[in-house]
Amino acid sequence: MGASSLYKLKTKTACFEIHPSAGGQWLGLVLASPVDGKPISVVAGHKAPDPFFASGSFLMFPWVNRLEPNPWAREPFYPSTHWLTDGNGISLHGLYHNLPRFIEKEILSDTESYAEFSIEIPESWKGSLLSKIQIRECYVLHENELIIQYKLKNNSNDEFPFALGIHPYFRWNDDNRIDDLFLFGSGFYKIKLGDYLLPERVNTDSLYFITEETLNGKNLDDLYKKAGESTSFIGLMSMNRKETLIIQGGEYYQIYTPQDRKSIAIEPMTGTGNFLHFTGGNPNVLMPNEEKKIEFLIRLHCF
Repeated sequence: MGASSLYKLKTKTACFEIHPSAGGQWLGLVLASPVDGKPISVVAGHKAPDPFFASGSFLMFPWVNRLEPNPWAREPFYPSTHWLTDGNGISLHGLYHNLPRFIEKEILSDTESYAEFSIEIPESWKGSLLSKIQIRECYVLHENELIIQYKLKNNSNDEFPFALGIHPYFRWNDDNRIDDLFLFGSGFYKIKLGDYLLPERVNTDSLYFITEETLNGKNLDDLYKKAGESTSFIGLMSMNRKETLIIQGGEYYQIYTPQDRKSIAIEPMTGTGNFLHFTGGNPNVLMPNEEKKIEFLIRLHCF
């Protein structure tokens, strides 16, 4: 099947909308409220003329955030339309964010719907190690939650180190600002970032997000590492609606508050930025012919 300009995955109340031919950008996610069953918009979907990275969500792979030095910084990957650098010339957000997706499988029902996409590899990558890494981008939509799965397979004879993450912007319906929300989680250490926003060290002196913290007036652009071995999560809480939105699945989370205060980026990731060079960056490795599944979850709860 070919890529399309718009794709909607639905259950009875929930709806997830993406743009397959534009890098799988998220255009919206509506989940059913566990309080009254009404639809709640929880993702600030990408809307033109916003810059690509200012809203919605995109895949960060084979590295997350910044990487310096970058082993992919050579032909045929650099320079290319798939390559980004920040204002300091540091490689940013991986190579897959704007590659077209193609629907491969779809299962629909009122309670659980599933969609699986393949990712088109550019001709200029053919024959390289990266072209031999097969990725399936999968979504499982329930009334109250969305599960995001990445199925990876190494079809080469070489080891393949990687870090993978997603970069969604969250909100609570169109008219609410994040200053009305609270942030909480499973307990995290903060990672100190240097002048170029590359990680420098893990600060284990303090635990963050073990209790609710107001987002009112708080500006964040910070990286956190989960504390302990249990499954980690970051949550947003609406006191007015008695609901929480849980983001789960990462070992690390980057949190960023845009200046307009209309959304908050909460980025679950398997590793840190500069994962190949930062001690504790947690590189994942796909061995030859190995398969792995990376999974994230977004869920509405009530309290």
